[in-house]
Amino acid sequence: MKVLRRMTWAVLASLTAVSIVSLTFPASATEMRAGALVPLLAGPDGPESYVAPELSIVPQAVPAKFVVTYVGFPAAAKTAFQRAVNIWASLISSPVPITVRATYTPLAAGVLGSAGPGVVVRDFSGAPQKGTWYVEALANKRAGKQFAAASPDILADFSSAFPNWYFGAGTAPAGKYDFTSVVLHELGHGLGFLGFGRVSGGVGAIKAAGFPSIYDRYVENTAGTPILQFADPSKALAGQFQSNGLWLYSPTVRAANRNLRAKLFAPKTFLPGSSYSH
Repeated sequence: MKVLRRMTWAVLASLTAVSIVSLTFPASATEMRAGALVPLLAGPDGPESYVAPELSIVPQAVPAKFVVTYVGFPAAAKTAFQRAVNIWASLISSPVPITVRATYTPLAAGVLGSAGPGVVVRDFSGAPQKGTWYVEALANKRAGKQFAAASPDILADFSSAFPNWYFGAGTAPAGKYDFTSVVLHELGHGLGFLGFGRVSGGVGAIKAAGFPSIYDRYVENTAGTPILQFADPSKALAGQFQSNGLWLYSPTVRAANRNLRAKLFAPKTFLPGSSYSH
């Protein structure tokens, strides 16, 4: 099974900076729900396992602060994880510390890791878009406060059973998977690089409890039609998710990507956890 194994730096730089019109809503309308983890699978042909930053990416003047709780990590894995955290911290900013619970534990065969938001939040005071789910780290940033202080903003698991990790800096040797790049990728899901698109029984759906995520609002097909314009649920929506023609198109993505949209992973067979959110 092939999955997308590296995120473009254009997308990395744009995850928490989509350009949208600011609106304000009553605090009483705020709703929170549990998030979901997005996995990364090992491909059969070996990954491009080293992600080098491009010179066009400008670090933030005031880096974000990450607070990581490590569970079960050996020293080498912890160092490699922290390397990814430092990259993210230099690229994004938030007045609220971003909390992460990272667990090093056996996962299913072929699964390198998984990560996602502890909760998603909608219609909070300071939400840029009404009727839209935001991952907690982004909601915290927009609201200037912590919504779910008792739980981490990001939950992340990484496989202690995977035999081919490379924990060093620089390019991984042949046959090895660079742990820092995998962590960099998975933290992106926790920061907002995930959508609610899914397919079951030939029918596609995109909303959760009646609302899309902010990510969903910036997905369009090759013809430029926003994914949210398709009936939900519908067979037509399933066709879009399996079209190999979906793109992330926010102005910030274009600005960081030579005015190009970022192509999403939408193979002809929908792969839960891999399709649409990569």
